[in-house]
Amino acid sequence: MLKNVIQKLLGFFLSGSNRSVIAICFFMSLLFWFLIKFSKEYTYYIEYPVEFINQPIDKYLKDEPLSNLKVKVNGYGFNFLKETFSNRSIEVDVSKLQRMNSNTYFWLPQSERSNIAVELNGFSILEIDPDTLFLNFSNKTRKSVQVKVPLNLNFRENYEQYGSFKISPNTIDVFGPSHILDTLSFVYTNVLNQNDIVQSINSSLKIQLPNKLLSTKDFDINVIQEVARFTQIIKRIPIKLKNVPKGKELRIKPAEVELSYWVAMKDVDKINASDFVIYCDYNEVDMTDNAILNVFIDESKTPTIIQKVKYHPSTVEFIKLN
Repeated sequence: MLKNVIQKLLGFFLSGSNRSVIAICFFMSLLFWFLIKFSKEYTYYIEYPVEFINQPIDKYLKDEPLSNLKVKVNGYGFNFLKETFSNRSIEVDVSKLQRMNSNTYFWLPQSERSNIAVELNGFSILEIDPDTLFLNFSNKTRKSVQVKVPLNLNFRENYEQYGSFKISPNTIDVFGPSHILDTLSFVYTNVLNQNDIVQSINSSLKIQLPNKLLSTKDFDINVIQEVARFTQIIKRIPIKLKNVPKGKELRIKPAEVELSYWVAMKDVDKINASDFVIYCDYNEVDMTDNAILNVFIDESKTPTIIQKVKYHPSTVEFIKLN
């Protein structure tokens, strides 16, 4: 398609028609005007971005500092045209600046004149505005806050988290204005995203501070999550009777439950039927009219290394023997 367009344009300009001659004259005039205009010298201002790095962690800027220097230069139009496509800036290390007092720093842009001249090759630097730049800081306060990690974890079938999710450090010191810190009780990291997980996780995450006036020394947080392959185990567990008064006897049916749970394969041999306490409460006998008791599991006795515990049935029938 582009080839056809080019062929049509060439055919038009080579046709010798009045319209093609007028078009050629117009483009030639435009080209000569462009060359004449951009071959002249001009004096103009170029804005030079400034970035302040290594600011004191226990202070914050009371006012936004100047973000651009105005550099007055003299040069040819072609150099100005080229400058519109440049992407440069000056990094000012605040930790190396001179101080007027404990909270006021000052910077002399003229100290960067030689570096700016190298980058603005082809221009004559006439002036840099401003000649002095002041940075006015205020003291920050410090607060220890909890670190939270947003999770987006997808495990392969039969693989699960094993043990607790570890964050190190789980609290960090944040510095900032007191009116901001008063509303801050925790900070987030960036999201931990992982799919088809089969191996333990050991990752470093960045702290995301919610306000640019806040700072911290701990930007990297380490997170660890062990992962294991799980399997389902099914056991028959007898039902115990609790709170049976002396001289009373009760028969329940069925007398046991089918209990299932998921456990890491490396822990299968650590779990026994005796680790579970399944029971009915005799105190319910006088509270029911249909000779049915609820079945409970004592969760305080259930091993912590298992997951997804279920049992059936959840109720049993009973008969008073005396």
